[in-house]
Parts: sequence; C-alpha cells; structure tokens
Amino acid sequence: MYNWTGENVIVGYFFPVNESIWEHLKLLFFPAGVFSVIEYCFVKREIKNYAFAVTISVIIGMLSIITLFYTYSGVLGFMVDFINIAIFFCSIIIMLVVKNKIILNEKYGGQNYTLFSLLIWFAVTLTFVFFTYNPPSIGLFKVP
Repeated sequence: MYNWTGENVIVGYFFPVNESIWEHLKLLFFPAGVFSVIEYCFVKREIKNYAFAVTISVIIGMLSIITLFYTYSGVLGFMVDFINIAIFFCSIIIMLVVKNKIILNEKYGGQNYTLFSLLIWFAVTLTFVFFTYNPPSIGLFKVP
C-alpha cells in the first residue's frame, strides 16, 4: 500500500514501509483495530470487557509474531516465506484465543479497564507513528 501510494508519509504510518518485523506488526495491529471498532458496535451491550480483551490479545498476537519469527529464524539461520506467513496466521489464532478467554472470564470490565485499554492502544499507535520514520538501530527495526 505504501509503495502503491507513491510512498505517502501518512499511509506509511499505518502500512509497512519496509520488510522489518516491526513494520509487519502493523499488518496485525491496525486491521485488528478497525475490525474491533466495527465488532464493538454489535457487542457493546453484551461484553463489558471488550476493549481490554482486544488490547491484550492484539499485544500478545504481536509478541507471538516476534517470538515465533526470531525463534525459528535463529534456529534455522535463514528465513522461509511460507513459515513467515504461517507465523502470521498462527499469531492471529493466538490473538483470537486469548481474546475469547478474556471475554469469557468476564473480569477486567468497567470504565477503568476501558480507559487503560484505550491509552495503551493510543500509545502503541504513537509508537508505530514515531518509529516508522525514526527507527532505533536494533534488529527488530532492521530489514532481515
């Protein structure tokens, strides 16, 4: 998307600008956020801990991508595109399982948890925006 728009700076905040693992986390974070806003319109009366469930599950999904990618590529010493794609789908499954478990637990509901979740979501969004064009010099931000 970033390349299709002529490397539009604003588009780069929400879509990967390179092949680093950090940039690929956007492929989970922002679509999950958009879907969750739409889903919330339908479940807001039944699920009181929805924001917390989404926030924690998306963060765990992103951590799953990082952990699985660096584990397998470190063990093998190289990357395989098929495995990278499988890791993404596995991380989505992990994210959805965690989300479901939190929702079924029915804890962590209420205004404080919702506010906390929105603050975390906002902080992660700002982190993506900042590090898109100002990446630190660590492996997570480098193109493998």
